Amino acid sequence: MIVRKWCKQGEALLKEIRETKTDKDEVALWHLGQCGFVYKNQDTVVYIDPLLNDLIEDGETRRWYRWPFEPEQVEADFIVCTHGHADHLAVPTLVGIAKGNEHTKFVIPAAYRELLLENGIAEDRIVCLKAREKMELPGLSVYPVSAAHPVHEQDENGFDLALCYQMVMGDVSLLHMGDTYLTDQLFEDLKGLPKTDLFFPPINGGDFFRTARNCIGNLDMIESATLACVLKVDMTIPTHYDMVMDNTVDPLRFVQILWEMDPAAKCHITGLGERFIYRK
Repeated sequence: MIVRKWCKQGEALLKEIRETKTDKDEVALWHLGQCGFVYKNQDTVVYIDPLLNDLIEDGETRRWYRWPFEPEQVEADFIVCTHGHADHLAVPTLVGIAKGNEHTKFVIPAAYRELLLENGIAEDRIVCLKAREKMELPGLSVYPVSAAHPVHEQDENGFDLALCYQMVMGDVSLLHMGDTYLTDQLFEDLKGLPKTDLFFPPINGGDFFRTARNCIGNLDMIESATLACVLKVDMTIPTHYDMVMDNTVDPLRFVQILWEMDPAAKCHITGLGERFIYRK
């Protein structure tokens, strides 16, 4: 495993996010590692699945590298989380963001509303999402789809525990898969979505040994590349391959697989803290 380094971090990265300007047909994005990204369109800033704290197991860190800045420094309109695992809905991160920025809203699967309330995040700052119910927010439209992690599972109220999101910012659509396996239900839901500009699938897959360690798997490289081709997305940015020890893969293998399937496919491997601007 090559331990990744930040292209930009700290105040320099925060300043760049703050000062970057985009038009309606552009999205600027920065990778925060794992499934975490910052998206900016015009004046709207969205963080999805940010993990700005440590992951400790048996007294040892599971992270290959440190987070780029503290949660209290985040300036965001919306924090979006896909599901309740600690590397996606990171409670210390969300609590820190809530303390540091009083206008930020937290957009989460409805199943985790009580978790945020229990950790001191005010109810009027929580936006609850349900599968197949579109949510319109200032500068952001979100359409949730039930994810299978590892199966489609609901809580006692019938709310999905894991969601994928098709989001629209300005004129740009983004499909962020979070963590999921591929099922007949999910495949049909994805095929029914409007065409996606930017596609963010996990690529780390799963296997017997990781499952035995209670490390739930994901789409693998072939599945994610095939989805990109079937859905005819404009550009693919793979996720979930770099941060957590014993759960990493080489994203260059994904690029090779995708280009073997479609030599015209567009793909970008993001550097940590790198600014990438997508234009339609």
